[in-house]
Amino acid sequence: MYKVVGIIKRPHGMEFEAFKSWWLTEHAPKVRKWPGLKKYHINLCTTPDQAFDGMAEVWFESKADMDAVFHTPEGQYARDGATVTASNIAILLTEEHIIVE
Repeated sequence: MYKVVGIIKRPHGMEFEAFKSWWLTEHAPKVRKWPGLKKYHINLCTTPDQAFDGMAEVWFESKADMDAVFHTPEGQYARDGATVTASNIAILLTEEHIIVE
């Protein structure tokens, strides 16, 4: 599998709970519309004092599907929304290697 992995820190001044709500209720529906999407997980931190507030994994069957997603209107819309909302963000395009099933 291939994954887009996003690691995000909330914007300065935004409360931790408000950020978690934004990610689950505003951003997640945008990502759910991505063409080729196979699986989507959001992992939110349990405390607000960490370097990042959470990370997401979006699965694709093929590298081509993953590579193409940000060239679609749905992919660009979600990426733009995350970029302007985050104070720090890292987007990784990855190939999964399962060590323990």
